[in-house]
Amino acid sequence: MRIARIAVALDGSRLAETVLPAARSLAETLAAELALVHVIEREPPREVHGEAHLATRDQAQAYLDELAALMASEGIGCATKVAEAAKDDVPAALEAQARELGADLIALCAHGASNLRERVVGRIAERTLQRGSIPVLLRTARKPQAPAFELRNLLTPIEQGHDIGAAVDASRTIAGAYGATVTLLSVPERAPTPAARLQPGASALAYELSRDATSEQLERLASALRHEIADVRAVVADGRPAAAILNLSQSLPADLVVLVTHARTGLSAWYDPGTVQQLLAHPDLTLLLLKQPAQDRR
Repeated sequence: MRIARIAVALDGSRLAETVLPAARSLAETLAAELALVHVIEREPPREVHGEAHLATRDQAQAYLDELAALMASEGIGCATKVAEAAKDDVPAALEAQARELGADLIALCAHGASNLRERVVGRIAERTLQRGSIPVLLRTARKPQAPAFELRNLLTPIEQGHDIGAAVDASRTIAGAYGATVTLLSVPERAPTPAARLQPGASALAYELSRDATSEQLERLASALRHEIADVRAVVADGRPAAAILNLSQSLPADLVVLVTHARTGLSAWYDPGTVQQLLAHPDLTLLLLKQPAQDRR
């Protein structure tokens, strides 16, 4: 995975700025460029998260210039870009600006306490992924305080049928630059409840075989990755994917979670709506969403 330029989407609020520490850290560590982007909405609201909304090009440019000057004083150079959304389609405008800037990554904040997936991920991150293949760095936040980003532990959930190579490659690139630990996680599927009830013995045996195969595959991936990353761990967990990801992300704790997404109706068949809601409703997570190549979708 190559990250040479990061487009940071900002709406003028301090809450949206909570993605900046992660974006800045990645830019510094990977020697990438930063570009601050604001998309002006058609008929914008007066306020966003209790703060005055940037409604004009001049307001937006002044805001981005102020942020850029602050970062320049800290030795971090960045470009700025203000664009207008056609027909209030912010994701389309954001994707277009990211492509115009030559961005390899779009960074933004997922905020809001209710119906988060529909209001934020469905409207911005997933729709941005639907329009192209640019990965999205997503920070979940409820408060405007943004702690410094330190990548010590990177968590990579792995699922059969998805672009494992892309997930491992991204983990290798980022963890290698930071000297971070990589934890590969997989959750074997259990038989559907009706089948398990009809044939509990057979279902239990099938699950054990599946778990053994999953463990072997995960260890092979970890072993190959250890040629470049010093500390790589393989974890096979039981239960539901969302619970396993959240539990492990908290116990490590994980500073970054890498996920592969189909970006059609959800974050993939494995990451069902319930899983998506649980992950993105959880505060203080930093997610890297990678789009599944079209030819690999199922």
